[in-house]
Amino acid sequence: MGGSTARRLAPEHRKALLIGAARETFATRGYTQAGLAEVAELAGVSKTLLYHYFPDGRPELYRHVMAGLVDEVTEAVGEAVRGASTPEDRLAGVVEALVGWFDEHPDAYRLLVLEPWGSGEPAVIAEATAVRARLATEVNAILAAAGEPLPVTMVGGAAALGAVLHACELCLAGQVSRAEAVDAARRFVTAGLRGLGLV
Repeated sequence: MGGSTARRLAPEHRKALLIGAARETFATRGYTQAGLAEVAELAGVSKTLLYHYFPDGRPELYRHVMAGLVDEVTEAVGEAVRGASTPEDRLAGVVEALVGWFDEHPDAYRLLVLEPWGSGEPAVIAEATAVRARLATEVNAILAAAGEPLPVTMVGGAAALGAVLHACELCLAGQVSRAEAVDAARRFVTAGLRGLGLV
C-alpha cells in the first residue's frame, strides 16, 4: 500500500494496519531483530507516523500485538467451552482449543509464549505475565466451582495451563501430533486437577 493511500486512512484503521504489519514482522524476525523501519515500510507509512501512534516504539507495538493475539485465543477457548456441561468437558474444550489454535497459528505461540521472555523489555515481560494470567483465568473459572481454597485453585489453574502450553510446544516442534498433544494434555490435566479436588 502506498504512502498516499495510508494518509487517507482513518486513524483507527492506520493503527490496525501498523499492528498487523508489526505482527508479521515480529513473527518473521523475532522481537530483537525486528526493526520499526521494516514495520513502517510494510504498513506503507513513515517511521515518524509509526512513532505518532506508538510513542514508546517497539515495546508498545509488541504489547499491542500480544493483546490482539490473546483476544483471539481466549475467544477460541470461550467458543470451545460454551455449552459444555461438566468441568471435565469444559477442561477438555480448553485443552483442545489451545492446542488447536496454537497449532493453526504457530507465530502466535512464538509471539505470546516464547519471544517476550528474551526481549529484555520489562513492559513486554509484564505483558507476557498478564497473558498467562488471562489464559489461566479461563481454567480457573472452571475450577472455582469446586470450592477449594483460592491458592489451590490458582496453583492448579497455572499448572494446568503450563502443561497445556508445553503440549502445544511439543506439537509445534513436530515431536507429537496434534491429537496426541490434546489427548495426553487432557488426561494429565484432568487427573492432576482431580487429585487436588478441583474437578
